[in-house]
Amino acid sequence: MTRRDWIAALASPAVTAQPSGPRPNVVIIMVDDAGWWDFGANGNPHIETPHIDRLAAEGVNFTNFHAQPVCAPTRASLMTGRHYLRTGVYNTRFGGDTMRASEVTLPSILRNHGYRTVLAGKWHLGAYAPYAPHNRGFEESLSQAHGHLERYWHPDQFRRNGRSVETRGHITDVLTDAAINAVRRRDPRPFFLFLSYNVPHSPHYISDEYVQRYLAKGLPLTQAQIYGQITHCDRGVGRLLAALDKEKLRDNTIVMFLSDNGGVSTFFNGGLRGRKASAFEGGTRVPFFARWPGRFPAGARVPAMACVQDILPTVCELTGAPLPHGVSLDGESIAGLMRRGRGDSPHDYLYAIWDRFQPRIDRSQWSIRGRRYKLVREQLFDLDTDPGERVDIAAVRPDIAREMRERFAAWLEEVTSGQTFEPPPIPVGHPDENPVEIQASWARIHGSHVTWASASVDPGKEERLGDPAAGSAVNYTFAGYDWDTIDGWKNPGETATWKLDVWSAGVYDVTVSYGCDPETAGGMFRISASGNAVEAEVRATPSRNVFETRPAGALRLAKGAATLEVSVVGPGRGQELMTLNRIWLRKR
Repeated sequence: MTRRDWIAALASPAVTAQPSGPRPNVVIIMVDDAGWWDFGANGNPHIETPHIDRLAAEGVNFTNFHAQPVCAPTRASLMTGRHYLRTGVYNTRFGGDTMRASEVTLPSILRNHGYRTVLAGKWHLGAYAPYAPHNRGFEESLSQAHGHLERYWHPDQFRRNGRSVETRGHITDVLTDAAINAVRRRDPRPFFLFLSYNVPHSPHYISDEYVQRYLAKGLPLTQAQIYGQITHCDRGVGRLLAALDKEKLRDNTIVMFLSDNGGVSTFFNGGLRGRKASAFEGGTRVPFFARWPGRFPAGARVPAMACVQDILPTVCELTGAPLPHGVSLDGESIAGLMRRGRGDSPHDYLYAIWDRFQPRIDRSQWSIRGRRYKLVREQLFDLDTDPGERVDIAAVRPDIAREMRERFAAWLEEVTSGQTFEPPPIPVGHPDENPVEIQASWARIHGSHVTWASASVDPGKEERLGDPAAGSAVNYTFAGYDWDTIDGWKNPGETATWKLDVWSAGVYDVTVSYGCDPETAGGMFRISASGNAVEAEVRATPSRNVFETRPAGALRLAKGAATLEVSVVGPGRGQELMTLNRIWLRKR
């Protein structure tokens, strides 16, 4: 879909029934890495989640609701109503967590329908303009782009409408406060609020008061920290629900609650197999509660199979917003299930798949889930008699296993047709982002010696983004995004390259962040793009893991496609050139 098609899609609505009365507000609360089993409402006897449990009791509990095995894929499906493999997303980093700019998003639809649209929290669908939340339909946003943060106290990666801001306090409180402020804002329009918490994703930083209550129950430390994060988050949900009550918004506000994938906790799993990143039930089944007082039956439990792609068409039906014209959705509205608190699934099959790079049926984690049977790669399970997926019956029912595998293979071929599994070029000189930060994780890295190689590189194939070539010492080291580095390089000719999309021609100042042990300083590196280059000497920092930011010169960039390359000129004392952390390009 081109951008022109996208605009036409919003301007040419599909027919949607208009709701009676004032349009409802919509709040979607998403937690990160909490399992289906991590809430009292779903039978966990150890955890304390009274506010979320009350939300479930006052609304409809979908007990068979599914996401994808990991975070960015689920978020892409939530925003578009489409399976993530259709949206340009295929990874959780290396730029593969960037949703295609032409995708029509739920906030865009609702904003076009007269809603005030607000995001508070994790985005994880694009780090650069025009992929950031304020470019994708959110009128207001306090967000961070990545899947992981190092700092949960006083987090320093948040942006408000694209501009960096300082935040104070624990990340869960920061986001809850932002959500409450959005609810309290006086505005005649209805609002759509997406409150996207980072917890209980690692790092498991939380106040001792929350950890101690679970240590006292006999949980191991890490599990106590995870449960503590969830309980702290539950308090935030309670504060938000109280704000809705105080502002007299409760009765006309739809509140939905879910997680982005299976859980990471292991102390209690509710009888499910697998966890985050798995295609078993424990990796894809997530909590999903929906409350609309007087409209949805309180206390209803719906076992019908549903999925995250269903949320967009459901919200459109409940608000009277148009479905995007000419866009193929994978989701189906489950508004009727919400209103009745019972009914059949709109799906015959659900598909889940996860791979760090290009998905393949012979390598990836995948499953196809029918109403009774489920195939997880080669294993077949009868969910009616074996919901915990313990007994493989593929040898007993090879006909079903074969048919489901063929169905999955055909589906995978269809959704991946025409996909490149490459991130878009990094926009440089975009009016919404100057300077632009060139991240280590987006690089292709090339080296010529020693032994480091990724097991996921196919022999004879070009290395994929984030993978070094076989036999290369040059390595991308993931340390939580802010501390990511490219390291190990020391021979002339070893390089890291990035694809750029230069929006505006001109002179760009180049700044580099790196670390270098004093005893290995003195090497030279070259940065080049658009046919010109600058060279700079690597100066010592306190250590290779302590980064300092230094100017490296200026480059004249032509408008259009370009390749930015950093290469070793001379390694200094024969040791590692540097640990490269970031590059910034600022248009003068």
